[in-house]
Amino acid sequence: MSVVCPDPPKLKSAVLTSVLQQRYYPGDKIEYRCRPGYLPDPFETRKSSCEANGSWTPIDEACFRKSCPKPTIEHGEIYAPQRNFEFESEVHISCIEGYHLKGKGILTCQLIGQDVFWSDRMPQCERVYCGRPPQIKNGKHTNSYRNIFEYNELVTYTCNPSNGPDEYSLVGESKLFCSAPGKWSSAPPQCKVVKCERPELKHGVIVSGSREKFSYQAVVIFGCLQGFYLNGSNVVFCSGNNTWEPEIPKCIKGYRPTYPTKNPVDKYPGYPNPDFEIPSLDDFEDLDAGIIALMALTAIVAVAVVFTCLYRCLRSEKEVVKDKKGEEEEEQKEEKKEKEEETEKKEEKEKKKEKEKEKKEKKKKGRSWCCIRYSNGKTNQSISAEALIFLPQTHISVYLLILLIC
Repeated sequence: MSVVCPDPPKLKSAVLTSVLQQRYYPGDKIEYRCRPGYLPDPFETRKSSCEANGSWTPIDEACFRKSCPKPTIEHGEIYAPQRNFEFESEVHISCIEGYHLKGKGILTCQLIGQDVFWSDRMPQCERVYCGRPPQIKNGKHTNSYRNIFEYNELVTYTCNPSNGPDEYSLVGESKLFCSAPGKWSSAPPQCKVVKCERPELKHGVIVSGSREKFSYQAVVIFGCLQGFYLNGSNVVFCSGNNTWEPEIPKCIKGYRPTYPTKNPVDKYPGYPNPDFEIPSLDDFEDLDAGIIALMALTAIVAVAVVFTCLYRCLRSEKEVVKDKKGEEEEEQKEEKKEKEEETEKKEEKEKKKEKEKEKKEKKKKGRSWCCIRYSNGKTNQSISAEALIFLPQTHISVYLLILLIC
């Protein structure tokens, strides 16, 4: 039985140049050519032959994909999911903030004829501009003289003075900014008179917010009488539709249920969002007298502890200051005493020096200049003690006697 090779290998990047045969025998050769969109690899062979053992000589992908021109865009960014710009790959194009894309955001490198090109023209990133914001009745906005606004530019709406007894309220967003080409961040507000009727709560009272007129965003806090509990939100506000939101609660006779009944009022649009929720009267009425007394006692003890701590802190600070002052005074006294002792020592030394000096001078003067007057028979002469050795011998005894007396 003769040896026969199987069908030639199928390649993704290349096809056979000749017609596929029914049988291939040892020695038969085949050759591949690159598919459209691919280029031949100069380092790979596109030929194979049927060997005696019934197999084809090894052959790999001998062609590689063509690449589309590298895309570029000003004021934008390009992302390539396949990390290349080869045949059948995609690029995703976007613009930086303040610019919008004019054209298609996704392009594909595709075959057109015998070469590869991007599926569409390269888009452009153009700057975002908005036209004039809408005019409103009984109101106006800033920069109303301008016709063109750039990205993120802001306008502020205000209401005109009312000629009637009630002022206009600005219902909606007062500030709008240019967010997209020809598009503002939200719808313009309205300037209109908003009045809500005085809220009435059966078996309840208005704890806070009572007034003659209730205008836009006026807040009212309710509480129930003793023996009733509040079902609903204890805080309501006057909305732009001249109604109270959320719905006015009810005071129900009996004890408060264990499950919550209040609605999340802060989720309603236009609610002024107070920083904290004021508790209703029922929150205290339902408590036992003993618990209330315990709470009061705890509060008093806490205040006493705080004041005690403050007193001790202040007292300790005063003692520290006093100690420091005493130490400073003692140091000053010691320094003064040391200075006085040094001064006394200096004075004693100077006095001692002066005494020694006087003593030396007296000694020198008495020894050198003790004068002796004598008569040699002719004239009177003065002689010093040192000169005695030069006197005549006959007068030495007399002279010595006189010198001793001197």
